[in-house]
Amino acid sequence: MNNDWAFLPMRSSTGLLGDPAALQRRLEKDGYLWLEQVLDPHKVRALRHHMCAVLNEHGWIAGGEFLDDAVAIGRPVDEGHDEFAACYDDVQRLEDLHALAHDPALLDLMHQVVGPTAFPHPLKVARLAFPSNYEVSTPPHQDYPNNQGTPSLTAAWIPVGDCPRELGALAVLRGSHKNGVLDLEIHPGPGNRQAVIPREMQEKLRWVTTDFQAGDVLLFTSHTVHAALHNATEFNMRLSVDFRYQPEGEPLTDLVLEPHFGRLTWPDIYAGWTRHDLRYYWADLDFDVVPFEGHAARAWDADTSTGLKAEMGGMQGNDALALTDADWRTILTVEQRIAHRHQRRVQRIAELGRHHADADLSHPPDSTS
Repeated sequence: MNNDWAFLPMRSSTGLLGDPAALQRRLEKDGYLWLEQVLDPHKVRALRHHMCAVLNEHGWIAGGEFLDDAVAIGRPVDEGHDEFAACYDDVQRLEDLHALAHDPALLDLMHQVVGPTAFPHPLKVARLAFPSNYEVSTPPHQDYPNNQGTPSLTAAWIPVGDCPRELGALAVLRGSHKNGVLDLEIHPGPGNRQAVIPREMQEKLRWVTTDFQAGDVLLFTSHTVHAALHNATEFNMRLSVDFRYQPEGEPLTDLVLEPHFGRLTWPDIYAGWTRHDLRYYWADLDFDVVPFEGHAARAWDADTSTGLKAEMGGMQGNDALALTDADWRTILTVEQRIAHRHQRRVQRIAELGRHHADADLSHPPDSTS
């Protein structure tokens, strides 16, 4: 996913701000809107600092003077590891993560694009991507199968800090939203599923991406195919957040009313918060709760070395995915590759420490933070 020749540059829609009709036409045509410096970069970097403090506390990244650079020192973990759950849940407790979805500048943008009653789903998503962890990069997918409810759902992807392409920026398959909901197949990345992109779409449509800066916002529809580029840096984690908005009066599923992954309750998350207006803000809003069609259940074996080990069960129709013997062999191979790359990174950091004891490691080679 990181070959520059395979991508066209994203078209900026920043000049359309203040013209809701023009923004909506552009979104309908391209399936995405890239808007530069919509958010105050200082707010974004403040959230980054708090997220990095949590990652450091759990031993994922180095601390001290290079805390905010998110220099990975821990072994890569993903959604299937117990270590991921403990750290991620602490990130979910951050008040400013949830508050960013209600930022006045972001809400104004969403009201222009989605409509005057647009509101963010209570479910807020953080993405924590380790460097050189290619096999579990977020695969091409659409948001609708995982959220459902209204097709008017619009996602806001926000890099928490500068995010050039080599750090794992998001890419969009331009115009893919016009092809309906695609079939799914197994993938070891987030969600364990990826969209099956028909050959005619691959031949007709082009992927687009860009180098994002703190304060940028990328919007796309629930049917737009998007994916993360590989984090091809040697040291730095990529941090981002996903917020999803919809107009009042339209349906949503109950899962978007709960904290991400459902391990915490809202009282768990709200403990210690100072802003009461962010708590249960959706209680008086107008929407219909509809059943989620199909369910993907994941069972993780914490006693084995294969954190990617999963069982896909309880699925229906298009969701009916099962792990074959070949899938299991792929999973084990992925784990081995990740372990070897982590060992090399740790050795490299140790070498830098020995040879440059007084050097500023906040900007190691290939640092993109």
